[in-house]
Formats: sequence, structure tokens, C-alpha cells
Amino acid sequence: MKKTVLFCGLLCLLMVACQEAEKPIMTIDQVNEQWKTTTIKGVKSADVMGMVQAFQKQWPTNSVGLLFEDLKLPENELHYLSVHDADNAYMMFAEGSNDPDAEGMQAKVWQRSNGHQLFAIAFDQFSSNVKSFVAFYDYDPAQKTLVPDPSFDNLFTPSHSNVAVRYDLPQYGELFEVNEYFWNWWWPLRHFYEWDGMRFSDPEVVFEGMYEIMDEFDESYMTYEMDDFSKYALIDIDEDGEPEIWLSTDNEEYQAVLSVVEGQVKLLAGQDFKRSLFFYKGVVGDAGGCGTGCYYTQYAILKNSAPEYHLYNMQTYNFSTDGVDDEYSKDGEAITNDEGDAIVKSFGEPVAPDVTWCKLAVPKG
Repeated sequence: MKKTVLFCGLLCLLMVACQEAEKPIMTIDQVNEQWKTTTIKGVKSADVMGMVQAFQKQWPTNSVGLLFEDLKLPENELHYLSVHDADNAYMMFAEGSNDPDAEGMQAKVWQRSNGHQLFAIAFDQFSSNVKSFVAFYDYDPAQKTLVPDPSFDNLFTPSHSNVAVRYDLPQYGELFEVNEYFWNWWWPLRHFYEWDGMRFSDPEVVFEGMYEIMDEFDESYMTYEMDDFSKYALIDIDEDGEPEIWLSTDNEEYQAVLSVVEGQVKLLAGQDFKRSLFFYKGVVGDAGGCGTGCYYTQYAILKNSAPEYHLYNMQTYNFSTDGVDDEYSKDGEAITNDEGDAIVKSFGEPVAPDVTWCKLAVPKG
């Protein structure tokens, strides 16, 4: 009887061990939906490797599994882009493939001023529903646990619906970066977060085309009393799913609207102390005085985020007739007043865009 009981006990232990070993690989969508529900216990070592191992035991993923297999090989024989940088508390895995099913992972540990640590693990996979996400945990050294930290849920909110987001955890330093990629832009809006020992700061957002635009804006608008552009909004003027950028100073006296297509930034319209912005569906422009008895209006008509053409209207007071003379041109070529009036009429009624302003970093240097 004792032998039977002992045999059954051993069999049960083997069954449990097999079940643990055979825990199925999860998709990153499944992990994203479930990671906040469980505190991970029994973390064997308070370093990035120990935390990633504990995470993989609870939430096994393909990318982390491949990373561990790859790291068993000599460095010159690695099959993938696999990194374990213990000195900088960083790990990374990428298949090095354009396959949308390819799954990537990054992990990083920050030291907290209260003796705990912040552990972050980020995943990306283009074919998934979530595309990318990052899970944050507080590591308690006394309990050897990773506790989900939902306080970071509102750390970043995408600026637009049509955007791909990548979370870049730092291998060197402590600056956390989130990049927003728009399909038509070819470069990202970059959001940088400073670490204060417990939490991340509000993001500093950098717009890659800032220097080029400032040079062009200085040439076209009255900027000698202008402060730096300090906030931005994304606005889809032609409703093609790709946003344009609207820049503004704090006091909103100076503004610029830009299109970005395939890495090329174009100034569409602006506002200074003499000219004001206006919008129609698919159109942005500015208007204002251009001298004594002179009023100038320019329209940028967009198609697929780029200017399809520009329409210009110059109105000047005629002292001989005591009336106003209109002159229209389209992309620099004169057209009749009837043609110009018909184009403006086709725009319909002006619109007042409802946008959310976000803080923009002032260029340095």
C-alpha cells in the first residue's frame, strides 16, 4: 500500500512538472490582455535576466524563448539580433526580418529611489492586433516579486488613429523613448521621457523637420518678435488618413501648418501679426494686409497630404475707379477672376478644426 501511495505521489509530481514544462507559447495579444492580472513570484535574481526568466515562466512568448536559445550560442554564431547587456540591465531580441509575423522584445531595469526596481518589457509584432506594448512591473526585493504597475498606463497616448507606435527601451542611459510612425512621413515624432528615480517625466516631443521649417518660415513671415514654436497638433486637412502638423507659439500669435510626405516637409500656410490662418475641407491658407490698400490671400489645396496646387488672390484698391481690383493666379500662372471665384466657391464653407495641443520641445543649438 505504501509503495502504491509513493508511486502515485511521484506520478503526480511528474505530471505537474510536465504541465509546467508544456505551458503553451502565448501571442503578444494574449500577454497584453492578461499581464496586469498576476503578480509574478519567486524571481530568482534581481537583475534583468532573472526578471525576464520569471516573466517567461508566467507568460511564455516566442521571442523570449528564441532569445534564451540564441544566447546559449557563441556570440559569432547567434541566429538572431540577441542582446544580454548585464552591465546596463538590458536585453533585446529581434528576428531581423521584415515578416509581419516577426516578434521583437526589449527589457530594461531602472533603479528606484525607494530600494525597489522598475522592470519594463516591451513587445512588437506588426501582424498582431496590439502591434506593440510595454508592460511595467515594480520589483520588490524583500518579496522577490514583480507586481504589475498600471500607473504607467497613461504614460503615452497616440497622437493620431493612423499611427504605428514603437517603444524603445534604452540600452545605455535611462531615457525612455516612444516613436510614432506615420506611413507617409518616413520619420517619427519622437517622445522622450526622463527618469527621476521613481517615475518618468512628461514627454519632450521632437519634430525632425523643425530646423528646415524654421528657415522657411523666417523667410516668408514676420518673425523678428516671435517666440519659438512650443506646441503642436495633428490635423488631417484632406481626410486621407495621414495627418498634417500645426505648430504654434504659446500665445498662438505665430503659427505654421506643414505637410510631410516621404520625408519632405512643406510649409503650407502660416500666421504672424499681419496674417491669419483659415481652413476649408481639404484646404488651408492665410490672409492679411500686404501694404496700403492691399489684401493678400493664398490657398494650399491638398491631395494625399501634398499640395495639389496653390491659389493666390491679390486685392488692391484702385484710386481711379474707387473700387477693388482682383488678381488671381494658380501655381504662379494668371487665371481669370471668374475662374478664381469658382475655385474658391468650390471650397464650401470655412471650417474651425478642433485639435488637441501638445507640448513641443524647443530646438537646441
